[in-house]
Amino acid sequence: LERDDVIIVASVSCIYGIGNPVSFRENVIKIKKGEVLGRNRFLHLLVGSLYSRTTAAFLRGNFRVKGDVVDINLAYADYSLRVIFFDDEIEEIEYFKTSTRKKLESLDAITIYPSNMFVTNADTMKNSIIQIQEDMVRQVDYFKEIGKHLEAKRLEDRVTYDLEMMRELGYCSGIENYSRYFDGRR
Repeated sequence: LERDDVIIVASVSCIYGIGNPVSFRENVIKIKKGEVLGRNRFLHLLVGSLYSRTTAAFLRGNFRVKGDVVDINLAYADYSLRVIFFDDEIEEIEYFKTSTRKKLESLDAITIYPSNMFVTNADTMKNSIIQIQEDMVRQVDYFKEIGKHLEAKRLEDRVTYDLEMMRELGYCSGIENYSRYFDGRR
């Protein structure tokens, strides 16, 4: 997203279609030292980029908050990020070693990429969930009609679980299998 001189020749995304680049770009967070941005607004931006708040294990794609300090375990890096607020101003931005919490580098600005490639907006998510559910019901009915009750039950259980995860977290394991719904493909 930051360079226009790179061509991706092939990747796993060729099979399923990587997340929508427009939606991904809309959920990139750019911050800089001295910027006025409320801590709570920043936390909402992180959640919108599919980072999860935690008080337990500090895993990739998680963030934790202690007062005016927000630690983010970046989903795509071997280090973490600390953003320190003073009122509604970003006072410090720094990288730190995740395991030791030792400061590695101070930054003037940073781009934080979403935790998951399949980030999307709320309307697209809502419409996709409706379409997925409708298709699931049709397929379950078809399986039952032809006497494949076990397949019908497995499909219904799996897709229902995935839909619950999408509603609650904004993604599920294997969400790339639903990429055509998010992109509006047939």
